[in-house]
Amino acid sequence: MAELACHECRRRKSKCNRIIPSCLLCSKFDRRCVYERQVKTPLTRRHLTEVEEELSRTKALLRQLQSEQDAGPSYQKRSSEDLQGTRSSNDDMRGQNFGTLVSSVVVSSRQASTADERDGAIDRTDDPPSLERNLAQNYETPSQPNARASPTGPTASNPNQPILSPTSCRTSYRRANDGPRESETNSVITSGLSLEAPPSSGSFEWDERTGKASGDRFVDGMASLTSRSNEGGYLGVASGAALLRMTDSRSTKGVDTYCPDQPPEPTVYRPPVSFALISLSQLEPFVDAYFQLYHCSYPIVHEATFRAQFMEVVPRPSDNAWQVLLFVIAAIGAFTTATQPTDVDIGLFEAAKARLAIDVLETGNLLLIQALTLISNYLQKRNKPNSGYNYMGLARRIAMGIGLHKEFPTWEANLLIIEMRRRCWYCLYIFDVGGIVTFSRPFDFPNDGIDVELPMNVHDSDITAGSKQRPSPAPETTAYTHLRAQSTFHLATSPIYIRIISSPFPSATSLIEMDDHLIGDWMASLPPFFAEGAPQKPKFRLCHSILRWRYRNFRILMFRPFLVSRLIIRPAEGIQDSDPYVDVAVQRCLNAARESVELICTFWIEHEKNIMACWYGLYFLFQAILIPVICLRNDPQSPLVLNWRDQIFRAMPVLESMGRLNPTALRCLGVIRSLCGTYLDPSMDGWGRPTEESPQTQLASLYPLMWPTLEMAQLDGVDSILQESTIMDFMNQLPGLE
Repeated sequence: MAELACHECRRRKSKCNRIIPSCLLCSKFDRRCVYERQVKTPLTRRHLTEVEEELSRTKALLRQLQSEQDAGPSYQKRSSEDLQGTRSSNDDMRGQNFGTLVSSVVVSSRQASTADERDGAIDRTDDPPSLERNLAQNYETPSQPNARASPTGPTASNPNQPILSPTSCRTSYRRANDGPRESETNSVITSGLSLEAPPSSGSFEWDERTGKASGDRFVDGMASLTSRSNEGGYLGVASGAALLRMTDSRSTKGVDTYCPDQPPEPTVYRPPVSFALISLSQLEPFVDAYFQLYHCSYPIVHEATFRAQFMEVVPRPSDNAWQVLLFVIAAIGAFTTATQPTDVDIGLFEAAKARLAIDVLETGNLLLIQALTLISNYLQKRNKPNSGYNYMGLARRIAMGIGLHKEFPTWEANLLIIEMRRRCWYCLYIFDVGGIVTFSRPFDFPNDGIDVELPMNVHDSDITAGSKQRPSPAPETTAYTHLRAQSTFHLATSPIYIRIISSPFPSATSLIEMDDHLIGDWMASLPPFFAEGAPQKPKFRLCHSILRWRYRNFRILMFRPFLVSRLIIRPAEGIQDSDPYVDVAVQRCLNAARESVELICTFWIEHEKNIMACWYGLYFLFQAILIPVICLRNDPQSPLVLNWRDQIFRAMPVLESMGRLNPTALRCLGVIRSLCGTYLDPSMDGWGRPTEESPQTQLASLYPLMWPTLEMAQLDGVDSILQESTIMDFMNQLPGLE
């Protein structure tokens, strides 16, 4: 008999005899008899862990609130006075930045620290002379500062041949997709959800205002590590975190598995910068650093024009957008070229934000687009990726609002202005698409209605304000060569990306064909002076290397689902896969990972170690090294095991070295050590056998990744037999399992 009355009897408020499968009343009136199962809390280790974690977060929040209350009435009075003073200063437009807007709407425990930060903000409405006076007043160092110290394809025979055009990219894509596609429904990976995970609790909401990168709320701008709190935003199948979630059954416990727990940091006031900025001339070294390194990869700003405005050879634009652009350029220059940990850039960026009023959204100009685009990229590199994602959305909308995506045959504009618009548009394009791929989010950049030509590969001196005719392309690397190459790469590979994040997942045959046509044609279109292995001047070595790492990383994203399927899913049922196309896909994934490890480690050892090289090197290296890690754990008797171990041993000291500049590298190193364990030491017991986590255990860790509904079913008390039968149903649909 059932424990409770059926739904029909409860609705009628009549007595139920609780007979299964149908009670007397339902049988008499031919009603559907449904008994509600009593919901009980699942007695599982996973659920208990989640409860413990929520309790720990609640206790930490209570401690924080208690510490604020213990500060006494004077603290609260000061907070109120500071907030009131900030509100009154809004009349002078000192508080109209985004932080002020948020704090005026949301009343939270951060009011005191927020008010302190606004007190140190620079007046952004002054003209340049009074601006420099305010710099001395607002950026003086306090008497007791709390801030910290600071495979090669063919090359084109014609050096002037244009790189792959948008039209040819779309043509190649159509050619690559000609023919039947019904084989894709029998793909090894039947759904793009195979590497995705739903939020374990709550949703994907995030808050990056604190800027802290530790503990339960760790977020990295590379989307490589997972967080148990799911507060890092949505990370899809093409992100590095997706592969880590599948590889490590403990990933649901979060990245803190690999780093010791630390007590929550107390909320303290830190000065905006760690030195006294008394004039704009002190920004000059940071501006020089920006154009020395970052500009060679992303020339969104015309250097000669900006420097002339900075030196006031020509009048500075009166719009606040120019001041925002100045300080974000200085922040990026200070950050990317640093060879040791620094926080100078944080103060410079706060100065940029202080000038970014909400009413700028009621304007549209090239300066604002450049500033918002650079802010977006800076925030991603500073581990605030979702904030950067939002700024990029603003930049793209404003760009289309001023027609940056269009060109007009009869437009009699200055040639330099046209080129500046092209450079700005394609920098925005590669940043936006690059971020979309990094976080594996839907591709929403428009393909239709865009008719902007690629920037010309010329030196800045070839196009000036008085130029009337188009100059001949330079037969060597310029500041715009990498921009052209990365733009055409994304134009060529966007159709592939759309396919690999969609369901059903493309077949190995389809992906190999797209790889040969789209990526192969792109490589063939590169000019000889920027092709694979072409020597570069020192200032162009990093951007050239990043391009080589980038397209290999994209191949890893394309083919790694087949590798994971062969190593984890198929052995679970003792299946032997003999599909030659899958063999090719797996080999391309292995080759791309091996080449990435070799190229990145060599570059890091031989060239200057700055934060920009560290950031990109870490992003591509960690995703590459996870491939041999997976192989070593699941197939330790393979003939390639020595090669896999060599790759891991080569990458580990590089990651440790990168940890000096980017603490995320140490987290990545901890992940690798935790996953590999004794597999790196042949003398240890257990080496030579697959991971002690049996294939069924590894499949169990994939339940919520491949079948999100099953996790909810388990919480409702559904028997695990249902889960196993669902897995078997899926496995039986794969080719070669009959």
